[in-house]
Amino acid sequence: MNKKGGIITGIILAISSAFFFIFIGFPLFNQPSSDQGNSQFSSSMQSPDTISTIASDIDSCVSNPTSDCDQEMLQVSEFCQQNKGQEQTYPFCSDTRVQMYVEQRDMAQIKVNGGGN
Repeated sequence: MNKKGGIITGIILAISSAFFFIFIGFPLFNQPSSDQGNSQFSSSMQSPDTISTIASDIDSCVSNPTSDCDQEMLQVSEFCQQNKGQEQTYPFCSDTRVQMYVEQRDMAQIKVNGGGN
């Protein structure tokens, strides 16, 4: 009987440990760091379709500003600041309307995605 109780206790502990890892540990280990987030944004910017979409988004945001545009324009502005000198690779970075939008909407001090400091 004692051996049977030990096996049942072991199985229960194994199952509870597995559930703990699946529902608590796994999501904690898979949270992207801020560096990973920037590199994902950076790599997605290199697609020609993405570049034309961003140029179109800039056009629509300049003509009709929204809170979604605010976040997108901040991301574009931050991306272009990090990739200065690559205006030929990212033509939207030479579009002065992005910086003008950020300044006009008084968003120069706002951090994208609630970043630290």
